[in-house]
Amino acid sequence: MGTSTSSAGAGAGSPFDPPWLDGAGEGVDDSHSDTELPPSGDGDEVGGAGSEDGADSDSADSSTDDAAAPRAADSDSGIDTAPSGRYKEARTHMGRFMRSGDGRDAARAMGSFVRKGLGGPAKAVSRMRMSSRAAAALGGFFTQVREGTDPTINDWVNSARARGLSAQDAALEVINQIIPAGGSVDEESAKHAMNQAIIHLYEVDPTTDIFALTNEQISALMGYTLAFDVYNRVQLELGRVFEKLKFSAEVVQDRLAQVQDYILVVVRDAMKKVRTSRKPRSVRDISASALRNALDIFGAQ
Repeated sequence: MGTSTSSAGAGAGSPFDPPWLDGAGEGVDDSHSDTELPPSGDGDEVGGAGSEDGADSDSADSSTDDAAAPRAADSDSGIDTAPSGRYKEARTHMGRFMRSGDGRDAARAMGSFVRKGLGGPAKAVSRMRMSSRAAAALGGFFTQVREGTDPTINDWVNSARARGLSAQDAALEVINQIIPAGGSVDEESAKHAMNQAIIHLYEVDPTTDIFALTNEQISALMGYTLAFDVYNRVQLELGRVFEKLKFSAEVVQDRLAQVQDYILVVVRDAMKKVRTSRKPRSVRDISASALRNALDIFGAQ
């Protein structure tokens, strides 16, 4: 499942941020992450105002924004090491969700995952900094593809068009340009999330032109990247719940799809709030704020 074999979770006493994390994103090309996007217009969000893939948007607290959000209680005040059984409660709730299919159990699992497993929203933001960095890099790159102001990117666009690359092949080349090396769990997860995000963008709108994405498509793509990386992290840390319980493959896939849809809705609503700012913001700032908003919402469940 996901990008890696599920784990038993880091043991008690291990740091929330592993020592190798600071260097994990050194190979990421985020040279265009200071590119600005204007505020979103009314009624032009990708996918419309309805729910993501049929999920109920009421599951996300869309009243939360990055400027005046009621922060969920973090467990990280002065604590840098993980407690014993950090994912136990989240696995319990996820197990109940597997049995019941009740979305409230999935929300509770995500709440405990953020509050206890990742040490609270603030520490979770730090732990998932690679997600934010990758989403911003992807947004900045595609903005430059559309604007045509970077000669190196222009050369790549011309080459991709001349070679007749499919959207998926072009996307893979973009991802490999942004994170050429990879290697760490976080980098590989981010690369996988970017690929999932581009695929999902085409699922939402098959007429998408990867060489001319709108501002709303770019912000949606960034949000999808964040959401899929959160989803990949959940699979990595809580995946044994799905492996141990004796359910048919159809039930497991259905439950996983529900979790994915819930995460997509929460991140979409968090991104929407960030994009209603009255002034342009860099894709770096948009990505970081959307991730924090989403983790606040998860942690409040």
